[in-house]
Order: sequence, then C-alpha cells, then structure tokens
Amino acid sequence: MKTYAIYGNKNEGLYTEPWSKVQPLTKTKPAPKFKGFTTKQEAQAWLDAQRQTNRQYDTAYDGSFKADPNRFYIFTDGGNRNTGNHAGGHVKASDKAAWAIAIYSGANLTKAVYTDAKGYLGRTNNEMELLALINALLQAQRTETPVTIVSDSKYVLDGVTNWMYNWQASGWKKQSGEIANLTAWQQIYELVQQLGNRLAFIWVKGHATSQGNILVDQLLNEAMDAL
Repeated sequence: MKTYAIYGNKNEGLYTEPWSKVQPLTKTKPAPKFKGFTTKQEAQAWLDAQRQTNRQYDTAYDGSFKADPNRFYIFTDGGNRNTGNHAGGHVKASDKAAWAIAIYSGANLTKAVYTDAKGYLGRTNNEMELLALINALLQAQRTETPVTIVSDSKYVLDGVTNWMYNWQASGWKKQSGEIANLTAWQQIYELVQQLGNRLAFIWVKGHATSQGNILVDQLLNEAMDAL
C-alpha cells in the first residue's frame, strides 16, 4: 500500500490509508502539497525536504531586499521600557510596552497601506513581539495575496519557522522546561497552518536602513508615549 505525504495544512504528515480516505485531508484552503510514495522512507524524505525548504527565513543584513510586486510585506515590531532590567529584575506593572505592524504592497515599499499599534502596561518585550506577529497573521488572513512577514526579532523568526514545530510535535512541551508565552505560540501555530505556503519571512537588522522597520519602531514608541 502506498504512503501519502501531506505538507502545508493542519493535516500535515504521513498516511498509509487508502487514497479515498487521504484525499479529503488535502481539500483545504490554503491547498497543501501532497504526493504518494511506494515506501514510507521515501514519503518521509519528501516531507522532510518540504519542511527544510519552506520553514526558513531570508536575511537582509542591510535592511534591503528585492520586493515581489505581487506580495504584501508586513513589518512587525514589539518592545517595552523595562525599568526593572537589571540582575534579578523583572518587568514592573507600570512599565510601558507596545506592538506595531505596517503593511506595504511589494509594488511600493515607500508608503504603508495600513498600520496598527497598541500599548500595554507590565508586558514583556517578547510578548509584544509575538502580539505583533499574531496581528500580522490575522491581517494576512484577510487576503488571498501571498504575504511576507518582516521582523528584526530572531526570537520570533526562529520560533515561527523552527521551534514551534518541535514543541507541537512534542505535545507543546520541551525538555528544558516550560515554553514561555505558550498560548501565543499555539495561536501562531494555528494561524500559520491556515495560511500555508503563501506565507514567507524575512529578518532585517533592527533600526538600520529598512524604512518599514523604522516605521513600526516609531509606531510602537508613539503607542507607549500615549499610555
């Protein structure tokens, strides 16, 4: 019996059932990639190759990249003003924090077509980075156009392209202890599965020459100032 591999939706994995039972698992939006193989080893190798190819992010060290005019680019950022940031210190309830996003058409990276930001008290930098990503993914769901998320956070990008898949496969656990911001990561995982192959990621150096990255930093600071 054949082994079928599905990549790119919530049913991702290997299946040895008849095609009549596997086929309905491929009828989702976004449409996944899928293929039948004579051996389980071949199917697993194909699935691993898909994951390796698609679960990556590009790097733009100087903040510049060649934009695809047929994509949207959503810049994200999060931050806080942590007055307890010293040895043994923690975020205080009165510390300001915020997230921000800015959406650009790939045909024009000089003017944002949409922006959003929100401020909070007593929240961590990483919480804000993840809230920015969540809000970007929610915006991405509103269009069928491919979307690239642009962030200066390696925590966000390593998590969304690598770590969260290992956590999910392990029942949302990791050997070294609890997963920080678990609920946010679970929501991000579900949103990414729904968006599938039309989603990509880019890392840019923070506060460098990327106009979109500079804008979201300004927006989140304005949101903190307004608290």
